[in-house]
Formats: sequence, structure tokens, C-alpha cells
Amino acid sequence: MLANIREEQNTDVREVKYTRTALYNRLAAAAAPREQSITRLAIVGREDAELAIMVRRARTFTSAYGAAIGMLDPQTGQMVCCARSGYSSPEIGSILRGEGTLIGLCVKQRVELRCDDATTDPRIEMHTVQGLGVRSMVVAPMTREKQIIGVLAVFAPSTNAFTFTHVAMLKTIADQIVFFLRKRRDGQSN
Repeated sequence: MLANIREEQNTDVREVKYTRTALYNRLAAAAAPREQSITRLAIVGREDAELAIMVRRARTFTSAYGAAIGMLDPQTGQMVCCARSGYSSPEIGSILRGEGTLIGLCVKQRVELRCDDATTDPRIEMHTVQGLGVRSMVVAPMTREKQIIGVLAVFAPSTNAFTFTHVAMLKTIADQIVFFLRKRRDGQSN
């Protein structure tokens, strides 16, 4: 009888270890966003933590009401919102339309662009910005090795909300994001 009790205890211990290992493996797989691309995370509605900090910094330094990082998905060619801050920014995973928009023009020209009044600027897609309550915005390209990888944008509900200093600050933060992404990529390949 004592041998049966010990065998049951050993079986219970093995089951607990197996369950614990299986649970640990599932948690590790769920907590490994670095192995997935940033755009893939955004498509499933998950925000990259480091990019969330950087987009918050962009919003704070430019006194914006909202900010967003859009990353180019190399598989689909679409710009996907990967990080956001503030209430007047697109949702994580939403596709940022490029054709005929300020974002598309920014990507095409590879320069920072500023819009002082969305209601009168023909580069702005009105139904998109009206839904977000945006009247002013600045968009800065993020380039790596002369290729566009994304954009950083800030938004405000009032006209003429951004100055040339804000534009320069946004460009600096966009460059810092590219540097961070390069370091992250290089760190993963080692």
C-alpha cells in the first residue's frame, strides 16, 4: 500500500512538472514579440512596448494631442499603425492610407510635411481626420539605407499647432526610432 501511495505521488509530481513546463513554453511563446515583425504584431492588435515609449515621447516633445508610428509591411506594401499615443491617433493595426494623402506624399518625397489646417489642405483625406478630430499634423519619414520603412506622425485638434521647431524635433525622433530598430535587428541577428 505504501508503494502505491509513493507511485501516485511520483505520478503527481511528473504531471505537475509537465504542466508547469507546458505553461512556461506557452508563456514564453506569447511573450516573444521580438521574434515577430513589428507590423505583424500590430496587425494582431499588439503594440511594441519600446515603440510605444518613443511615440509618447514624440507626442510630448511636440505638444501634440496624438501621435502614431506607421511601419511599412514589406509583404503587403501597406503602412500599418504599430504604436500610438493620445486620443487623436489611429488604432493599432489600422492601415494608413498612402495614395493621395499626406502620409503617401511624405513617403514619396521622403521629407517631413506639415499641415496647418486639414479642412483646407487638399493633401488631407477629410473623412479620416474628421473621425480623429485632427486639424493640424506633421509627418516625418523613417528611412533605413535609403528605403522608407515607416512614418512618424503627430496630430492636433487646432489649426497651426506645429512650428518648424516641432517639425525638426519630429524628424530627430524619427531618426532615433530608425537607429533603435537597426540596433534591435542587429542584436537579434547575433
